[in-house]
Amino acid sequence: MTGRSSAVENINQMHLVRLISMIPGPYYLGWALISTAVLLVSFLMLLWFEKSLLYLDLFGIISIIIAMEGLIISWAHDKWDLFQDILLGIVDLPREDIVKLSQKQAAEIFNDPKMIAFALLFILLVHLVGVDYHGLSFGSDISYFAFMSAYYLAVYLEGAGLYILIMTALAVHNIGLLPLRVDALYSEFHSIGMIYSKFTICAAMVYIVWGIFQIVIPLQFSSFQIIAWFSGFAIILFAYFLLPQYSIHKMMISTRKERFEFFSSQLRAAMDGPLEVPTDENVSQLKDMLMVQDKLNKMSEWPFGWRELLYISVIIIIPLIIILLEMALGIAGL
Repeated sequence: MTGRSSAVENINQMHLVRLISMIPGPYYLGWALISTAVLLVSFLMLLWFEKSLLYLDLFGIISIIIAMEGLIISWAHDKWDLFQDILLGIVDLPREDIVKLSQKQAAEIFNDPKMIAFALLFILLVHLVGVDYHGLSFGSDISYFAFMSAYYLAVYLEGAGLYILIMTALAVHNIGLLPLRVDALYSEFHSIGMIYSKFTICAAMVYIVWGIFQIVIPLQFSSFQIIAWFSGFAIILFAYFLLPQYSIHKMMISTRKERFEFFSSQLRAAMDGPLEVPTDENVSQLKDMLMVQDKLNKMSEWPFGWRELLYISVIIIIPLIIILLEMALGIAGL
């Protein structure tokens, strides 16, 4: 059995992967079907027990959140092979050691018992803080039970996703502690940054949908509690995005410095030829090396661009702006 197949077998034990694999087709279709089923059952129950579709919008938002969170978890699981390939290209260790390291990281990130425990503790935290009190009035206990079941499923998936976010951040940080190959391509460092940035953007999009949900339900929090809750998550997302990638940033600086020193020694040796024998071939070779040196000077030292940073900033700030506007309009009596 190859190292990759062992790693895949290991992380495939995750209960959410097993659940979605029971549905024929790709994982995104499976989560879309699950969220659609939740919405459809909610629609029928509201018609039957409530004789009203008053809270159908809340069920719809919860269904969207379930689909988004499930997609992100499955996407992270699906991208692990690519992460291992990148490690093989940048880490200066024997292939067998890198594969073992990748398996160890996968076992931690997709550790089923720890993920379940973390998700259940997250549900407990939500309950203790009082976030799960929505002030809704259902005519039937069955309708209320259905709503809370869908809500806690979304919270459970959020907790599972948060666990993967934390463990992924630690994995990215640990890469900076490994010996790196001097000939590693900058594109491979950027690949880590791009995957990580996409993961953060997906998490931020779930955050904004939760913000919409919080706005739609009857207002139960005080102004300070709402701002503190969403500001806290905004700070966590920014920290999640920036801090682990700082390790990649240090890696890129170190690799660039070593490569620049190696190239400078080659350039000094190459300059002796054109100066002593200025042939067209020697001059052309020197120009090529000077162009390479110029590219090294212009290489980015961060694994993400301003576009990714702008996307995340806008996505995180929008819910806070909406909440502040709602509060302002409420104070103005509009």
